[in-house]
Amino acid sequence: MKNTALETTYFDFYGDKLIAVQDNATGEIYTSINAVLKGIGFKDRNQIRKRRDKWINDSVISKGITKFTLPTQKMVAKNDTTLFDEKDTYCISQRKLPIALAKINITPKMKQTQPELATKLELYQDKCADVLASVFIDKKSTNAINAEFLAESISNAIAIALQPITERLEKIEQTQTNRYLSSRRYPSAWYKKIAPKYKMLMEYFDCTRSELYSNIYKELEDTYDVDINQIHEDYCYENNFLKDECYPMDAIEHHTQLRDALTLLIDSSLIKYGLQTEEQIKNFKRATLFDRPVIKQRITYIEDKI
Repeated sequence: MKNTALETTYFDFYGDKLIAVQDNATGEIYTSINAVLKGIGFKDRNQIRKRRDKWINDSVISKGITKFTLPTQKMVAKNDTTLFDEKDTYCISQRKLPIALAKINITPKMKQTQPELATKLELYQDKCADVLASVFIDKKSTNAINAEFLAESISNAIAIALQPITERLEKIEQTQTNRYLSSRRYPSAWYKKIAPKYKMLMEYFDCTRSELYSNIYKELEDTYDVDINQIHEDYCYENNFLKDECYPMDAIEHHTQLRDALTLLIDSSLIKYGLQTEEQIKNFKRATLFDRPVIKQRITYIEDKI
């Protein structure tokens, strides 16, 4: 039975089949959450469900989410009667859709494994709410909407097709630059200060630098609930490095908060094991020529001998 309180129609959004729903009682326009997430590129059911649930539980976005009973498949009975399968579907209003889409976070790892997600998400963020509104507000047919955006669709398709080539060339160039700079990079001032402290701990624990680093990573992960491996991967991705071209410690040094946490761990350990005092830590300074005591000049008198 057709729900007269709702007006539904399907429309094409840059190749994705979406449903537009208008609540005749309020005039509000909605679309299926699952269909939008699938259109963006989320294929896994659990992935879609988790993102949908985030929207449902969001204090702002949830105000624009309603569950409707919508037709899902058209069927014709033996007596030529048209019937529809119906399904309870979570839908989001056209007003809240831009906010919901803006809250989708594409991680560096997702960009690496699913590069089309970022491009498609931007398209949905820019256009989907407007096209959805046009179905009912402007009283345009789906064909009219498609015709209006046809030129833009073609242009966008060309840009998407060329984008991987451009990005690949830029990435190769950036990678070569980063490798060149990395191979000639001098140790940072922070590393020069922390290195002698590493040495003191290595001598105290009678361990190698690799063993010390391994235990540092574990301490940071357990204390601050971070994933050093993920931080390392993100650092490599952002700087166009292969994973074996830099070290986790490079990523930690680049991460200001983790670097400070590591410094605190090392300093507190030196105090704990009696290797240095708080005063020594506070006033720590590498020895330089300028620390040498002043030497009184010796004046040599040379007597002229006749």
